[in-house]
Amino acid sequence: MGYSKNILFIDRDTAQLEALDKSMASMKKRWQVYYASTKEEIMDLLRTRPFDIIAMDFKIDGFKDDELLEEIKNRQPGSIRFIISESINSENCLKFVKYAHQFITKPYTESELLGKIKKGLRLKHVFLNERAAKGIASIEELPTMPDLFVQLERELSKDDVMISNIGKLIGEDMSMTAGLLKLVNSPFFGLYSRVTNPEQAVTLLGLDNLKGLVLGIHLFNLRESKKIDFSIEKLGRHCQYTALMARAIIKAEGGSNELAEHTFLAGFLHDIGKLVLSTSYTEEYSTILSIVQETDITVQEAEKDILGFTHAEVGAYLLAIWGFDEDVIEAIYCHHKPQRLGSIDLSPAVAVHVANSFDHELRVSNNDYTPHLLSADWLEQNNFSAKLPEWLQICAEMMEDATDEV
Repeated sequence: MGYSKNILFIDRDTAQLEALDKSMASMKKRWQVYYASTKEEIMDLLRTRPFDIIAMDFKIDGFKDDELLEEIKNRQPGSIRFIISESINSENCLKFVKYAHQFITKPYTESELLGKIKKGLRLKHVFLNERAAKGIASIEELPTMPDLFVQLERELSKDDVMISNIGKLIGEDMSMTAGLLKLVNSPFFGLYSRVTNPEQAVTLLGLDNLKGLVLGIHLFNLRESKKIDFSIEKLGRHCQYTALMARAIIKAEGGSNELAEHTFLAGFLHDIGKLVLSTSYTEEYSTILSIVQETDITVQEAEKDILGFTHAEVGAYLLAIWGFDEDVIEAIYCHHKPQRLGSIDLSPAVAVHVANSFDHELRVSNNDYTPHLLSADWLEQNNFSAKLPEWLQICAEMMEDATDEV
């Protein structure tokens, strides 16, 4: 059995802390929970013990501006830091990204709080990746959430989600409607009739996928004025093919609809970090692409050499901050290195790793770049190698049937 987790809650409202103490009752056999409401209590606890989770309202008497956030970040580098506040939400959370890994908006439910803490502990390897944290913190202007994402987040949080309302929201954004219809009408989806409206598309793509697809389509549709040898259109096509092939692999192995949806989303967003890096580090990314074209090293190796972190780490870190499902985040984090996985079961991460390589093999889009290679030893050790010919055949047949581009 692992050691007991140390959790610290900071809030100037003692009534809020008392309510938290009651809600934590069920977890006190597994967690050591501490509370602080004054500067003296906070500093004493920060100095005397390490914490796995620190959840705080950053407005505490005695601390100026971001002083408390700085103290916690510097004194507890091994903790996962939550900001709990009435003023933090998906629209402005990236403003505080150098200080916190997760955000909870007041008021919140007990299940929401416990769920986020448990998820944070499971994703500790992503949140505490120093390279990714450094990369995110050093980006002056991170991508913003599209308005539609924020509206969907509010709508999907309701107890009685109506597909018709979701379809109406999508339908008000012509660009998003076109992107979703293009995906669902792809020959890879294997539909026998054409989908013509957003409500049908939402039903087929699934609500679990929807926010991620909206975010991905939004980012792929961005156009930067800075010139760089980087085709967002080609990258978008690669991500779409990877998503559809990864989904086919999971379905061929009898995976549930939910697992297939998460796999599709992970494939669609697996290279989201490239979009962030190529637009935030334009000069450095030009150098990275030049190195890749002139040598036999991969993009991720060049990224690590030049930037100190890779698109896989940055993409996973961002999606973790934005609150995506763990298996989606894990797939993005591990899509080049399945050795990072904590499990050897067939998962979205395994399917995306394989599909990513298959797309480079079946549909070479750029001969100048070293393709993504399968981690053959890991696949062999975990009994996936025997499945590869069958999976490749499934994906190759899908390619042959796709007379139109995704």
